[in-house]
Amino acid sequence: MKYTYLGPPGTFTEAALRSLPNASGIQAMPRTTVPAALSAVRSGESDCAVVPLENSVKGVVPATLEELVTGDGPLHIEAEVQLPVTFHLMARPQQTRGDITTVLSHPHAHSQCRKWLDLHMPDVDTVFSTSTAAAARTVAEGSDQNVAAIASSAAAQSYGLDVIASDIGEHTHAVTRFIVVTGGGTPRARTGDDRTTLVVSAEGLAAGILVDILQQFSSRGVSLTGIQSWPTGSELGSYYFFLDLEGHIQDPAVTDAIGAVRCRATAVHVLGSYPRHQAGRPDSLRPQMAAV
Repeated sequence: MKYTYLGPPGTFTEAALRSLPNASGIQAMPRTTVPAALSAVRSGESDCAVVPLENSVKGVVPATLEELVTGDGPLHIEAEVQLPVTFHLMARPQQTRGDITTVLSHPHAHSQCRKWLDLHMPDVDTVFSTSTAAAARTVAEGSDQNVAAIASSAAAQSYGLDVIASDIGEHTHAVTRFIVVTGGGTPRARTGDDRTTLVVSAEGLAAGILVDILQQFSSRGVSLTGIQSWPTGSELGSYYFFLDLEGHIQDPAVTDAIGAVRCRATAVHVLGSYPRHQAGRPDSLRPQMAAV
C-alpha cells in the first residue's frame, strides 16, 4: 500500500499515519502540501492519503476542506485518526531563546502558541510554513542561526534540533483529527459507532434552506457533530455546507434524512461512512483497502 501524507517526515500527520494498524506494510510518501497529497490519490500514484482535517482548538484545516469540497475528482474518507498534539520550540544546538529573532511554523501551530510567544518572546517575527516539520527542516538546513521552529518532538529528533521550550501550546489537551482518504469506494461496514461526512450545495435556492436541511436530520433524531460553510466561488453569499453526523449511511434514519435533503438541496455528495475513532480499537483506523 502506498500512502501520501502531509510531510516532510516528522509532522503530526506522519505520526497519525504510523498509528494505523497496517503501518508496517505502508510505503509512506511525504508531500509538501495537502493538495499535493490528495492529488496523488486522484492520479493513482498512491492508494491513500493521510491529511489533517480539524483541530480541537482552531477548527478545520482550510486546505483539506477546500480539496474535499471543491477539488477536481472524487475522494472518499475511509477512516479517521485522532491524536493529541504538543508543541515545542526548537533551534539549532547551542542556541538559546535570547538568540531567536524569527519563529517558523504552520499557521495552526503558531496560533495555538501565540499567547506563549507574546509573553516570552514578544519581539520575534513569525513566518508561516507548510507544516511544522517543514519549519524544523528549514531551521536545520538554513544558514540563519537566529531562527527557531514550533514543531513536535519527533521533528526535533529528525532534524537534529534542540528543544529550548516545551509544551508551549495554550491548551494541554489539544487534539487533531486526521482522515484517511482514498479515490473512491463503498462505505465501510456498520459498526454501531460510525460517522458520516457529506457536502451539501444549496446554491441558487431560497433563503432559509439551510434551516430546512438541518431540520431533516434533527426531526429524525440524527445528531450533527459538525457543520462548516465554504464559498462556492460563484457569488457572495453562496456556500457549500460540510456536515459531520453521527451514524452510518445504511442506518435507516440517516438514509431517510439524506434522501430528504437530496430533494431540497442543489446537490449532495457523501464523502464517507466510517467508524468513529476510538483509542484502542484498531478497526476504527483500518482503511477497507488495506485488507485487499
